[in-house]
Amino acid sequence: MSAHTPTDARGYDDPEVIEAIAAWMPTTRWYPLKGQQVDVTLEHAYDLGDAAILLLRAGGTLLQVPITWHDEHGPAAIAQVGDRWLTDACFDAGVVQALVDIATGTRTAEGLRGDATSAPAPAEHIHVITGEQSNTSIIGGAESADASRWIAKVFRVVSPGDNPDVLVTGALTRAGCADVPKLLASIAATWPAGDATVTGHLLAISELVPDAQDAWELYRLHALATLRGEAADLPDTRALGATVASVHRSLADVMGTTEAQQPETQGFITGLEQRLEWARQEAADVLADLDDGLTAELHRLREIDSIGQLQQIHGDLHLGQVLRSADGGWRLLDFEGEPLRPMHERMVKEPRMRDVVGMLRSFDYAAGSALQEQPDADPAVASDWVRARQSEFLDGYAAALEPVNPQDPIYRALLLDKALYEVVYELRNRPTWLPVPLSAVKAILRN
Repeated sequence: MSAHTPTDARGYDDPEVIEAIAAWMPTTRWYPLKGQQVDVTLEHAYDLGDAAILLLRAGGTLLQVPITWHDEHGPAAIAQVGDRWLTDACFDAGVVQALVDIATGTRTAEGLRGDATSAPAPAEHIHVITGEQSNTSIIGGAESADASRWIAKVFRVVSPGDNPDVLVTGALTRAGCADVPKLLASIAATWPAGDATVTGHLLAISELVPDAQDAWELYRLHALATLRGEAADLPDTRALGATVASVHRSLADVMGTTEAQQPETQGFITGLEQRLEWARQEAADVLADLDDGLTAELHRLREIDSIGQLQQIHGDLHLGQVLRSADGGWRLLDFEGEPLRPMHERMVKEPRMRDVVGMLRSFDYAAGSALQEQPDADPAVASDWVRARQSEFLDGYAAALEPVNPQDPIYRALLLDKALYEVVYELRNRPTWLPVPLSAVKAILRN
């Protein structure tokens, strides 16, 4: 498959090109506006010669779409425009190498700035992780040398300001934290916004953890085996709790902590109130029978007088953000925060408890997934499995940092907040999964 010459490849501002991309985006896993009718316009473009990075405004959301042109239809084709095939450039090794070169400063492009702590190996072989949802991740490097391989994350939703995945992972890398993959390089872009000029991150490149196993899959398979009455290897959940505690300690050391004063406490409570009301609106039909209980939770929130120590956290911690390395240790990934939260909210210092409840909810999801695959299994067995994993995780966290009190009103508030967020997410993206978080919301309101 051959790309066109740089001159022939331009034309990304053609209305037909924008229309083709607008029709294609809802078919992708990363598109965040599924089911919504929005206008799509070109906000800015970065010319890479025979490729381009487009920033497209879809409603109120700014999306990144790297594109290139090919003579033939391929697996990453977006649409045929004239006699050319418009293609998702994330699948093009040549374009990916250009992005790596920009990130390391060996190539320049107007409006783009690279920042590197070490140079990633050339993109001799690339593989796009098609299961990625909110972003697009590309594994690259020498195919035969695991030690040189890296993973580049293309941020599909772009916002002004530092992306936490770059800022936080970079800070942990410079501090020598061994519990996260090292950040190798990144790309920031500048674009006009009204009368101002803003800057935001487009891409981050991190080391690839060789021979790693996905924690979500490890726990899902163990839950499934348990439902079937089969023996299976149980991951070390206490060690996982200790790793999360270690990362929290590193984040506190590197990025500081603060004791919440009245304005911070009030802001935190107001944010939870707004998110609760947002969930009630977005999931009105499925939450209608729980209206009285949710109203009572609003009153509980207003009784909280302090939220204690605040710090930078992961922000969207669950089993899918964790790998088990070849030596059996755990590594935390993706410090970007919740995809549905505004970027400025993701860098606000928060209670560590938000990450803790995120992991606890993830064990419930692993068991829920297993129950979907084994629908005739006893739900009580699944519930026992969840409680055991949650207890092990909390034991490990307590031993490494501090105990978690389930009676703490902040714990309850954040647990409900997470479950309500999941309800909205599942309604928008995976309706068949809705019973998992909805059952959790009901259980919290009963207690």
